[in-house]
Order: sequence, then C-alpha cells, then structure tokens
Amino acid sequence: MVKENTFASHRVRHHAWMMLLATLAFVCYPSTAILPVVALVSFSGLMVRGRRVWQPLSRWGGVGNAITSLRWLLTGGVAWLSPLIDHTLIFGLGVFILIADGLDGYYARKYHTVSSFGDLYDKETYAFFVLAYGAVIVQEGLAGEWVLLPGLLRYLFVIVLSLVKAKPVALRPSFRRRWAGMWLMGTLLACFVVPSWLYLPGLVFAIGFVLYSFAVDLYGMYS
Repeated sequence: MVKENTFASHRVRHHAWMMLLATLAFVCYPSTAILPVVALVSFSGLMVRGRRVWQPLSRWGGVGNAITSLRWLLTGGVAWLSPLIDHTLIFGLGVFILIADGLDGYYARKYHTVSSFGDLYDKETYAFFVLAYGAVIVQEGLAGEWVLLPGLLRYLFVIVLSLVKAKPVALRPSFRRRWAGMWLMGTLLACFVVPSWLYLPGLVFAIGFVLYSFAVDLYGMYS
C-alpha cells in the first residue's frame, strides 16, 4: 500500500486541478465528453512524467494494470457516448466495471506486480468512475449537480494534502470507508434502472455518508 502523502506530489496535484476545472466546464457547458478528454490528456501526462518516480517502465504492465485500463476506457466510453446509449446498458457496463475493480488488485497480487503506480492508477480510475457516472446522471436529468460532489473528493483530497505541511498519518483499511464506497456505487448505478422516488433518498444518504467518512479520515490523518 502506498502512503497517502505520495499523492501530494506536484504532478498528481496538477492532475487534480485539471479534473476540478473539467468538472466546472461540464457544469457550465453540460457535455460529459469533456471529462474523458481532459482525464485522458491529464492522466497520460501524469503517467509519462511520473514513471521514474513510481517504478521502472518495464513494470507498468501486468494483468492488474490491464484490467484497470479496461475500467478506465469503459468509464470514458460511457461518459462520451451516454447520450446515444440507453440506461440499461449504462447500468450493465457500470456493474461490469465494478466487478473488474475487484479483480485488478487480485491479479496484481497473484502475479506479484503490485506497485505504487498500480495503486495510484486504481485510485484515479475509481475517482474518474464516480465523477463520470455522476456527470452522466446530471446530463440525463436524473439528479442535480450536487451528485458530482463525491467524484470531486479524491481530487480535493490530493489538493488538501499538497497544501498542508504537516505529515499525514497513513490510513488503515476501514470497513466504514469500504461500506460507504459500496453504497455510493450501488446508488449511482440504481439511478439508471429504478424510479427516482426510490434512488434519490438512497443517493442523498450515500453522499452524506461518504462526506462524513471523508471528514473522519481527514481528521484522523492530522489529529
């Protein structure tokens, strides 16, 4: 596991700012195509410039990172093509992406290709999924812009770490954090297949719980 202060590097901070600006552009000019384009350009630059810091180039590969790349490409494809595909397909692809999210780490450990780059790649892909699906929900008129907030937490977290001088305490695995993430994923996907009276209360609760979990983790890192 990579220590969280690894993510406070100036390269990762620049990527976080780019994603925040892309989200602002989406709010002003609602087109989900903005997000995958900016994410692709920004994160590709991040990978190229940071490869010597994280690990040798020869260890970028492996089944784990290939699955993470597939997650990223499918998420970007959903965001790009969402006006052209129906909600059931968006839901189905989301379920597939989440299943793949559980497989990349498994295969990285199985084939001994666990690395700091892979850990960062997984976290950034997860954050991109939450933000992209939130943007699709907004664009489809299923919820308001407030649903974008959970997708921005990762980028805000990186920026906060880069600005605070005190060294943070590494976070331990947390059932609370895992449960909050699973609930959020479930409600984001539910928006595409269940009526609004059913998914909206769950989505509000999920976002509130994720914000609470984020605040607890941030406090725990610096208390």
